[in-house]
Amino acid sequence: MLCICEAEAQQKFVSVKGREIIDRNGKPLKLRGVNLGFWLEPESYPLGWSNKVAGRHYFDLIADIVGPDDARKFWSDFQENFITKDDILYAKKLGLNHVRVPFDYRLFVNEYFLGSYEPVKFKYLDKVMEWCREAGMYVVLDMHCAPGGQAGWNSDNGNLYPWLFEDNGEESRKLTIKIWKDIASRYANDTILIGYDLLNEPIHQYCDTARLNKTLEPFYKRLVAEIRTVDPNHIMFVGGAFWNRNFNVFTKPFDSKSVYTTHLYHTNHDYSAPEYFAAFSKKHNVPIWVGEFGELDVLKVDTVVRGIEKQGFGWSLWSIKKMNNNHTFLHIKKPENWDLITNYVNGCYKNWEEKVKARPDYTLCKKALDEFIENMKFKNCTQSDYYFKTLGIVKK
Repeated sequence: MLCICEAEAQQKFVSVKGREIIDRNGKPLKLRGVNLGFWLEPESYPLGWSNKVAGRHYFDLIADIVGPDDARKFWSDFQENFITKDDILYAKKLGLNHVRVPFDYRLFVNEYFLGSYEPVKFKYLDKVMEWCREAGMYVVLDMHCAPGGQAGWNSDNGNLYPWLFEDNGEESRKLTIKIWKDIASRYANDTILIGYDLLNEPIHQYCDTARLNKTLEPFYKRLVAEIRTVDPNHIMFVGGAFWNRNFNVFTKPFDSKSVYTTHLYHTNHDYSAPEYFAAFSKKHNVPIWVGEFGELDVLKVDTVVRGIEKQGFGWSLWSIKKMNNNHTFLHIKKPENWDLITNYVNGCYKNWEEKVKARPDYTLCKKALDEFIENMKFKNCTQSDYYFKTLGIVKK
């Protein structure tokens, strides 16, 4: 039996009770939030670039156009300005109660990333935790890009195959565990942290899923067991295979503070009906959280939201800001001459000489990159109310 002090200590953390997530006061917590996508794991499409190039190559793409010194400054300025406290305060003003923070594991290791071998480690995670503490927002940390690549798709910034789960991926698995344990050690007693979204969209359908899917739950069990040696307090968010949607890979819950998470960009594909996840929730008496949805036409998103709300699932919209369309909360104005950069980045070149000849004008591109940094700042974004009505959000 817990003593009173132990019970009070446990209530400081967001936890689970049956199919519900429970807040720090022991009351049901309906999660309504937004992702801070692209900030700590840059992706191509919000910039208008094709998805044929992984984010780890973005420094070189910019350096080809403006040189390595300007490229380093661009990506440094990007990380400093894409998300700031003002963005978090805005999310709070919209009535949201949490943010999901996707990150690339390369923040924590001596591996070439955005022009540097020096890991930034907790620099930005610490910042967003403090901003959320000031705003009264909760946080979910999401390893969007894991060592070895967990997905087999461009979103994991890997090598277009989920090597993390292959026989020769043990070093990557050990590194994944080490990074999560380092994170959990740092934030084990932080009560504004809800928990850890362990692997984003593992094992896409473009690989040997029949074999690799069998490795997913055993690795989750191993990973969670290691994290629990340093953090007994926070929730473990466990996502299925195939865009986080295939829950048939699971047997039964293996941790008392588990939330199972899916991503719903459609409701008419395999493993995408809200009823499918509700049945899993009822069978195993566990909560479901939709960690990503959005991006599409508002009518399609409305269908997704109605299904989510009907089942009582919490959600987090993808994503808070971008440039390529208004399917977001904050829209970034496209800089003048940005298409010069896009056309070069997306170009198909037969040889190096052809690529050199295609290089756009330095002055115009440098100006466009500088404008992008300015335009992405909260004060210069425009509010997009595209999803407000369907999400039940009042424009501020």
